Amino acid sequence: MKALIFKRASLACMILWIVQAGTTTEEYEAGIDYKVLENNEDTDAYDRTSEASDKISVIEYFSYGCLACKKFEVQISNWLENKEEDVEFRREAVVFQESWAMLAKAYYTAVKLDVLDSVHAPMFKAVHEEKRAMHEPKNIEQLFKEDAQIDPKVFRETFHEDETIVDQILKIHEKIQSLRIKNTPTVVVDGKYLVNIGTAQSRKRIFLIVDFLTNKVRAERQSVSVNE
Repeated sequence: MKALIFKRASLACMILWIVQAGTTTEEYEAGIDYKVLENNEDTDAYDRTSEASDKISVIEYFSYGCLACKKFEVQISNWLENKEEDVEFRREAVVFQESWAMLAKAYYTAVKLDVLDSVHAPMFKAVHEEKRAMHEPKNIEQLFKEDAQIDPKVFRETFHEDETIVDQILKIHEKIQSLRIKNTPTVVVDGKYLVNIGTAQSRKRIFLIVDFLTNKVRAERQSVSVNE
């Protein structure tokens, strides 16, 4: 009986060793799979960490007018379900063409009114599936009323009169110029590393690389902490 138990234990150990030997952590290469923002010249403290904590920031630069961004929502949703607690995700809306300006205002209006969860997916749907002219404020106003129950007067006061929204759009425009971001979606990790479809070669690989980079940032911070 003891011999049988020993054989089964040995077999279990052998199977475990085989499984572990066949499992490797994929390494990604700087300059190929992701871009290093050298010496943080293109970044500031706002990008590197959360303003309220020391969490690792992951920022998606996107637009509702970008079809690839709409498709990328699947990967974002899946990743957010298993995101590490020390990682903070947010989006920033960019303007690469005239019609995207109103879409960016719609995004920051939703953030300001705290209804982003209600209007985010409907905005993508309205632009790309329903083919509505969402660069027209009246259509954005209607969507906010239907999907987030925002009073039209409140919407107009925020969308048209809140100068902080325009300031944020201008700030992000300057930021993407300094980062040399020319495509959406683009993801920046901790203000140090940039990943997009061009570097990752597919949407599905972007968050594999993002996870690799957040682990890299975590290790870098631990190393600094130990050496202090």
